[in-house]
Amino acid sequence: MRVGIIGLGNMGGRMAKRLLEQGVEVGIFDVNKEFMRIYASFGAEETESPADLAAKFQYVITVLPNVYIVKEILVGEEGLMKGFSSNSLLIEMTTSIPSETKEINKMMEHAGFRMIDAPVSGGVKKAEEGTLSIMVGGDAFNFEEVEPLLGKIGQNVIHVGDIGAGHTVKALNNMISAATLAVTGEAIALGVKLGLDPTKMLSVINTSTGKSFSSDFKFPNQVLTRNFEVGFTLDLMVKDLKIAMSMAEDEKVPMFISSASYQLWKQAWSEGKGNEDHTTIVKHIEEMFDVEIKA
Repeated sequence: MRVGIIGLGNMGGRMAKRLLEQGVEVGIFDVNKEFMRIYASFGAEETESPADLAAKFQYVITVLPNVYIVKEILVGEEGLMKGFSSNSLLIEMTTSIPSETKEINKMMEHAGFRMIDAPVSGGVKKAEEGTLSIMVGGDAFNFEEVEPLLGKIGQNVIHVGDIGAGHTVKALNNMISAATLAVTGEAIALGVKLGLDPTKMLSVINTSTGKSFSSDFKFPNQVLTRNFEVGFTLDLMVKDLKIAMSMAEDEKVPMFISSASYQLWKQAWSEGKGNEDHTTIVKHIEEMFDVEIKA
């Protein structure tokens, strides 16, 4: 199987390397030529443009900062649609806006091309290990065609519905993740202010009903160790929350808990923390509580 990847950032680059390790022939394109050289050294085939990549590889994965860049990569002067053929399949893995995904799909269908949306959850470490969760929206036949390929980078590959459903689930999942990280941060910070040991607090929480991925993984591995190395930025989390809140607004439904969480994240973002790892939201909470959560 051959697949082209556009976007060699934190996630796309790791996916490319993982697929190469699994024996997949991988083509690459990125505006950053240094990224291209790095992954070419692992065995990936460099291409001259998105159109060139699409002409050489039946399956094309896009992992880009936002949907507007995806559109430019598709319809630009040397865009993907200049190189696609009738059997091409776009695997759109950018965290995106579901309504925009549906519009892109209409454009693709009109031109005789196929696509699915397949955003991921799990971060850099799981991308390296090939254990990502992948939520797929689109035609079931197209999903089944590339499910073995997605299984090389994901441990949980789930077809969640029609086109746009993957991006919908991704935004809602991150809405939950953001809220649990924030509320766990507030609880632990308050405990520290009251004189409790955060390590012992987590031992209780992680064997009790307050357990979450944030308490079980992010706090022991990043917060207590003060390891806030950038994997998934706060800026990206705020972008995902904005997508989720926009969907709720479109449906005219209240989101009381999520709205409060969103305001906290926006406050941290407005203070210039956007380029830091999203777990820096805990440092933002620490500043308000005048404490430090560490082992």
